[in-house]
Amino acid sequence: MMDVAPTVSVALGLPVPADAKGSPIAEIVADLEGMERVAVLAPDAFGWFAWTLWRDEMPFLQLLHTERSVILRSVLPSITPVNFTAMITGTDLEGHGARTYDHEIRAETLFDVMRTAGRRSAAVGFEGYTGSRLLARYSDIDGTTQRGSDDLIVDTVERIADADSPDFIIAQLGRVDDIFHQFGPSSSEVVPMLRDTDVRLRRLVDHLKPLGYGVIILADHGQHDIVDDPATTLKGGHGSDSDIDCQVPCTWL
Repeated sequence: MMDVAPTVSVALGLPVPADAKGSPIAEIVADLEGMERVAVLAPDAFGWFAWTLWRDEMPFLQLLHTERSVILRSVLPSITPVNFTAMITGTDLEGHGARTYDHEIRAETLFDVMRTAGRRSAAVGFEGYTGSRLLARYSDIDGTTQRGSDDLIVDTVERIADADSPDFIIAQLGRVDDIFHQFGPSSSEVVPMLRDTDVRLRRLVDHLKPLGYGVIILADHGQHDIVDDPATTLKGGHGSDSDIDCQVPCTWL
């Protein structure tokens, strides 16, 4: 996860955030270097475990992974605020300090790097979610939207890209995580949501590419099934150092 910020920076010809511990991902840089703009689209919690189960239900994303694919690893704990902050700083919790979405980020971010270079950034997420409550506090353009379908996230990304053309956009598709928590990532009840997510990703890519964006698609962390735990009503969880919680597929174009 710490490699995302250095990768975006190098692709856009900008310095890597000062506190980054990660390194540019060579395969992604080779394809995106020289792009005018980059968008990071993150279906929250859609880790490698769920991807191996349901990839056949997501033909667009499967096609992208057939062409370009790497596996990244979440930093610990494998929770949303920690890992979205890792994406934009290139460092772990020890380095950036944002364990929750109410904490301050104490490391240089991609948003800072963009601003110093006279370029603009945007963060998109539901009200009360990490994309809004944490990331949008630091970006130039606040893409907070009301809670609802992830279609609202898509609408907001498209609107911001059309109206403001920021050089960097990061968007949290939060309903993936919500539905996994509700049913468990291996439950067939998540399939309709994943099919809809595939359509949304295609729509975003089709909209952003003609505007000069290179696109990176990855999750912040994965999720495991919770079985017979009287302490919770949730069917899916994350936060551990297991491969199921930490390994995430990443593709780009």
